[in-house]
Amino acid sequence: MQGYKMSSGLCLIFISTIALQMHVASAVYSMAETCLYYGEGYVADPAQCNGWGYCSGGELIASGVCPGDYLYNSKTGQCDYPDKVVCASKLESTCSVVTSPIYVADPDDCTKACYCNNGTYTCVNCPPNQVFNPTTRSCVYSGEYQCPADSICRLVPNGKWVSDPDHCGNYITCIDGSGDSMECPQDLYFDQFKNKCTSTSLCTTVTDPPATSTTGPGVDKALPNGKNVCGENPTGSTDEETPFFVSDKQTCMGYYSCEKLNAAVGVWGKCPTNTHFDESTQSCVTPYTVNCPYDRCGNLSGSFVSVLGCADYYYCVNQTKQVGKGGNCKKNNANYPYFNEVQGACVNQEPEYSICKANPPSPMDN
Repeated sequence: MQGYKMSSGLCLIFISTIALQMHVASAVYSMAETCLYYGEGYVADPAQCNGWGYCSGGELIASGVCPGDYLYNSKTGQCDYPDKVVCASKLESTCSVVTSPIYVADPDDCTKACYCNNGTYTCVNCPPNQVFNPTTRSCVYSGEYQCPADSICRLVPNGKWVSDPDHCGNYITCIDGSGDSMECPQDLYFDQFKNKCTSTSLCTTVTDPPATSTTGPGVDKALPNGKNVCGENPTGSTDEETPFFVSDKQTCMGYYSCEKLNAAVGVWGKCPTNTHFDESTQSCVTPYTVNCPYDRCGNLSGSFVSVLGCADYYYCVNQTKQVGKGGNCKKNNANYPYFNEVQGACVNQEPEYSICKANPPSPMDN
């Protein structure tokens, strides 16, 4: 069946009949989420066209960018020339590196054809019952091209197997960012870490999070107001009537508000989402800028956070550190010995964050 070619002339027709829309795309699966179903290998970074990550043992252990003007080719798993790459990243990232006007796919909406020019983009809808094929740069009937927008294969190279997130024990062979769910032979289950069908099912370890510890203090409900917590002003002020704040010494997000020195009760509160309390500045700050030795998972939505020193990392569930869960980057891969909390991955250079310069807590602190 003949595809619908998006020529410049046809584009003008679309412009005259359909309002152009700016659309901010976001990845359905992050690199870390993809690694849960992909045992070993490189994946594309959905946030940038030249970015990549590396999965091992169900974790994202490294990330980086291609050198120079090269882009990461999600189909081959290699850095490649830009004209050979169909970017799986956000539209704004795709268009920022395209050097000549060209049609590209909206990673989250296959019914749109988007036109990049001078670092900006506009999108139009394909005709009814058609989707945009980024390989042929044309709109085709939906039966001719399987949309990868929601597929676990989106970031995975061609020919690689992944565990099917929607059908436990099944596997998918990824081709051009998508694939069909396949069953293993009778009484066998796909093991993404061994990359084959085995007699042991990993369903509970893939679909269910690790057993959680008790929800951390301050996460579900406020801590009780504290007695005898206002006996010392951390700012060094001797003015007994000046209000101040002190750490609750249980969480990194919480503090006690003292109306004055030696107040009978300190009222507990916590910082806004994605911030931690810094007693030295009496303010809520970016988490990786304050060397808090307590549970650093609170107030953060990520699955992993750095231990002070950035050699180890904790695993978080419900904003709570999971006892016995986490790891050491150097043990995972000696070439990537540091954990970068912002990237959520092990990296080969020590991040320039305050928490990475701090001494990690001793085992007695856990």
